[in-house]
Amino acid sequence: MSALKKRMNVFLRKVSTYEINEKNVRTAIREFELILISNDVSLTVSKEISRKLKTKMLGKRAKRFSDLSKMIPVFAKPIITEIISPKKPLNLIEELKTNRKKSTHLTTNQPLVFLFLGINGTGKTTTIAKLSYMLKKEGFRVVLASSDTFRSGAQEQLQIHADRIGVKIITGKYGSDSAAVAYDAIAHAKAKYADAVIIDTSGRMAVNRDLMEEMKKIYRVTEPDYTILIVDALAGNDATEQAKDFHKEVPLDGIILAKMDADTRGGALISVTFATGGVPVLYLGTGQEYEDLTPFIPKNYVDQLLE
Repeated sequence: MSALKKRMNVFLRKVSTYEINEKNVRTAIREFELILISNDVSLTVSKEISRKLKTKMLGKRAKRFSDLSKMIPVFAKPIITEIISPKKPLNLIEELKTNRKKSTHLTTNQPLVFLFLGINGTGKTTTIAKLSYMLKKEGFRVVLASSDTFRSGAQEQLQIHADRIGVKIITGKYGSDSAAVAYDAIAHAKAKYADAVIIDTSGRMAVNRDLMEEMKKIYRVTEPDYTILIVDALAGNDATEQAKDFHKEVPLDGIILAKMDADTRGGALISVTFATGGVPVLYLGTGQEYEDLTPFIPKNYVDQLLE
């Protein structure tokens, strides 16, 4: 259980003793906002949630509620659910199924291309391995592109995962053109009638202009169907800023939060979709095993947070 959920449980027990009146409603909403801020929900998002709660709760007839611990979840759940719900939901499995049906009518195979981005240490390569494992279990043929030709040991790390999972990997020499490796992987996938190409790239910060330009080159060369950012849930508000920064450089189609099982606060999840203008959170990394990649369902998350 994240610290955010624990704090919410304590908060709801506390406000269950409050009489429902305007003063207490305002006090409770302010406490609610401070809990969000202290658990890595961005200031902008926390204030937006607070503002909407005030609009909905103040002046409402509250006879059907016995106390504020019952009233707040009823009004807060749809507000938070709306904030973390994407403008355009994305289900990778369904997209692959649809593309496979379309490809049977084409003269050349057209695999879906997934470009993975993130800074160093977010768990990007491990997350790619988890997704590859999931796709293979669903019956899809996967080709990995080891386009991290910068970090020592990156090729070997992804090769180990590929061997364990049983998927094809295309590698290149260290220092070689990372875009060329990705391009070769796509060509191989087309020739072998693979369903998906998953491109691993070097970890990079948005302030490193050389690496960001390289990233944009990979994007131009590969023309990915989906560009997915991996962020570390432990990074807190930094995860939200990373999502914003990368989204400015190349359009993101999805976000995966890694290390949610170790997340001590949990608020970054509430902020990233809002900060990127609706880019969906696709999955949560919830452990060290290949099976530990969980589809993110906004309503379920909010129900658990405010149960």
